[in-house]
Amino acid sequence: MLIRRNGEHWEALAPAKLNLFLEIHGSRDDGFHELDMLMVPIALYDSLVFSLTADAEIQLTARWAMASRCMATLPAAEDNLIVRALQLLRRKIRERDSGFSQGLRVDLVKRIPSAAGLGGASSDAATALVVANELWQAGFDRHALAEMALQIGSDVPFFLTATPARCRGRGEKIDLIESGSSLHVVLVKPRVGLSTADVFSEYQRQGVSDVVEIDSALAAFGKGQAGSVGRNLHNRLVESAMKVAPTLKKLQKDLADLHLLGTQMTGSGSTFFAICHNACHAQATAKTLSARGYDSVFNTRTLSRCAFSPAWFEKIQT
Repeated sequence: MLIRRNGEHWEALAPAKLNLFLEIHGSRDDGFHELDMLMVPIALYDSLVFSLTADAEIQLTARWAMASRCMATLPAAEDNLIVRALQLLRRKIRERDSGFSQGLRVDLVKRIPSAAGLGGASSDAATALVVANELWQAGFDRHALAEMALQIGSDVPFFLTATPARCRGRGEKIDLIESGSSLHVVLVKPRVGLSTADVFSEYQRQGVSDVVEIDSALAAFGKGQAGSVGRNLHNRLVESAMKVAPTLKKLQKDLADLHLLGTQMTGSGSTFFAICHNACHAQATAKTLSARGYDSVFNTRTLSRCAFSPAWFEKIQT
């Protein structure tokens, strides 16, 4: 996340993510699945502005940056992960200081599609935890915030650093990794959105397949070899997602016909992404896909680090 202070307001950019690799190693006793993932932040951001308020209320306004048939209706404030994150943080503060009563206003502009496997809501929630921890002078360290993040959602801990990482368990076991170079990628979010719960339920019905190991994907990514990364893309959930939404098969075929370095679905879908040779190739690919009638096409790149700090974030004073 990128954060700066602008007078009385704090402004932040919350990045999306891609799963370059996603494998499932069975179910856990807590009802979740044991995952092994290579996750990377990308240069597609939601914008958030934070302001302290005179009352104790947590206020959220949210809107899409642009209209699109692929953009879902935003959840009510009380159901938004930002509000849930702030409420959790405030409860933790009040366990130490029962008289704490500060409120916060958050203005959110969404660019990351919802129900897309891009982690936008999780990224927004992680950003809210980091900024509110500072604005409310709560003083929680990274480990405490990571525990809160996991209570909000499985992807939220990753976004506290938003650095390329191997994420295991539910996503909370995070090993930061070095990337050789940025990858030029094109994303396509089809009109259909997918529920993570629905896709995992379908996966359960399909039964267990042979496990693919992550080692080759990690090695290729670390060397910055785009072609090798493309050949080692993997997502165990892609077949389940296409069972839930068969129209995804056409998108998969359209991408395969373009002879890209690699294509795959991210997360539980419904967004697919393509790895391109370079920025010009990505621009041409995005133009081709838009011409084929896809509404939400994004030409972007992976990020080697999105939290500007030796530890986990910094405030950029203006």
